Amino acid sequence: MSSENAVTDTAEADGGPGRRTVRIFGFNAAVYAVLVAVVLAAVYLDALPDNIVSGMVIAVVLGGALKWAGDRIPVFNTFGGGPLLCIVVPAVLLYLNVLPDSARRLTDDFYTEFGFAEFAVTGIIVGSVLGIDRRLLIRIGSRFLVPLVFAVLMATGAGALVGYLTGFGAAEALLYVVAPTMGGGMAAGAIPMSEIYAAAGTGDAGSYLARLTPAVMLANILCILFAGVLNGLGKRDRFASLSGDGAMLRDRAAGAPASRPSSAVSLEMLATGMVLSITVYAFGELAALAVPGVHAYVWIIAAAAALKVFRVLPERVNAGAEGWYAFIAQAWVPAILVAISAGVIDLDQVLDVVSDPSYLALTVATVAVGAVAAGLAGLVIGFYFIESSIAAGLGMADMGGSGDVAVLSAGNRLGLMPFLQIASRIGGAGMLLVTSLAAPLLL
Repeated sequence: MSSENAVTDTAEADGGPGRRTVRIFGFNAAVYAVLVAVVLAAVYLDALPDNIVSGMVIAVVLGGALKWAGDRIPVFNTFGGGPLLCIVVPAVLLYLNVLPDSARRLTDDFYTEFGFAEFAVTGIIVGSVLGIDRRLLIRIGSRFLVPLVFAVLMATGAGALVGYLTGFGAAEALLYVVAPTMGGGMAAGAIPMSEIYAAAGTGDAGSYLARLTPAVMLANILCILFAGVLNGLGKRDRFASLSGDGAMLRDRAAGAPASRPSSAVSLEMLATGMVLSITVYAFGELAALAVPGVHAYVWIIAAAAALKVFRVLPERVNAGAEGWYAFIAQAWVPAILVAISAGVIDLDQVLDVVSDPSYLALTVATVAVGAVAAGLAGLVIGFYFIESSIAAGLGMADMGGSGDVAVLSAGNRLGLMPFLQIASRIGGAGMLLVTSLAAPLLL
C-alpha cells in the first residue's frame, strides 16, 4: 500500500489473477460499510460521550469513506477529489440536518478543544521540514518572502479596484474583505483585527468581527477549490511545466524534493518522529511565552529549520520525523478535513455572503489575484508557478492552520506545510501591522 494513501484498491492474493478488491484503511468494502453503520448508529442514538475518541471515530471512519469515494470519481479526482468531498459533505449533511448537531460538536471538540489540531499540524511541519534537502531548504527560505509580499500588494490593489467599481467602496473593501482574507485566519487574524478596528472606530469588537468573519470563511472555501484546480491543471500535459509535483525550486540541481518514506517505516522510527515533533511543539509554546508577539508555529518552523540547516540530528532521526509526517498524512488527514467541515464551515453564513454579488466578486478577486501574483513572482525567482501560488498566495488567504491542511490536501502537496504556515503567521502578522496603521484613516 502506498504511504501516500491508505484508502485504495489492492490486489488480493486469493482474488484470482487480475481481480482487485476494494480496500479502505485495510478493510474490504463490505466490512468498512459495517464500520460506517456502527458509527452512524452511535451518532444517531446519541451514544457517544464528549471525549477525544468519540470525535475521532466519527472523523476517521467518515473521512476514510469520503476520501475513497472522491478519489474514484473521474475528472473530479484530479481537482481535489477525496479531500474536497471530506471538506464539503459533512458541512452539507449538517446543514440539511441529515447528521445531528452532536456530530458537529464531537468532531469539533476532537480537533480543537482536545488539541488534535496542534498534534497533527506540528507533526506535518516538523516532518516536512526535516525531509527537505538541506541546500534546498536554505535556497527556498531566502526567497519565499518575494512572492508573499507581491501577492499581498496585488490582492490589495485588486480588492480596492473591484470595491470601487462595484459600488461596495474601496475603503470598505480593504477593511472588511481584503484585510481579513489576507490576515492569517480567525484566531491570529480576524479576532485581533476586530480589536484594532474597535480601538480606532466607533463600534465594539464583536460587531466588527461579525463583518470580518464571512470574508475569512468564504476565502477559505475558495482557496480549497483553487488548490484543487491548480493540482488538476498541473496534471495536464499543457500545464505540466508549471508544476513541481510538490517541489518549489525549478532548479533540481539544488537538491531533491522531500523523499517519500517507505511504507515499511518501523515502529521505532514512528515513535522517534512523534517524540521529536511534540518536543519541538513544547519548545515553540515555551518560546511564544517568552516572546508573546510571535506565534508558536513560527518558533516551531524556526526550530525545525535550525535542526536541519545546522545538521543537529542524525539522519535516522530525520527519517523518523519524516515517517511520522507520512503516517499523519496517510491516517489522519481525511479525519482532519471532516472535523474542519463539521466544526468550522457554517453554510448558513457562506450562503448569505454568496447571495451578495459584489461581496462575492470582491472575495474571488482578492484570492484569485493573490494566487496568480504569487505564482508569477515565484516564476521570476525560480519557483514553480503552482507551488508558489499555493504556498504564498493561497497560504495567505486561507484560515491558517486548519485552512492550510485543507488547501494542501486538495492540492495534493502536504509537504508545503511549512511555507503555508510562514504565509499565515508571518504574512498575517504583517497584515495586522498594516491594518493598525490604516484603520484610524479609513474608519
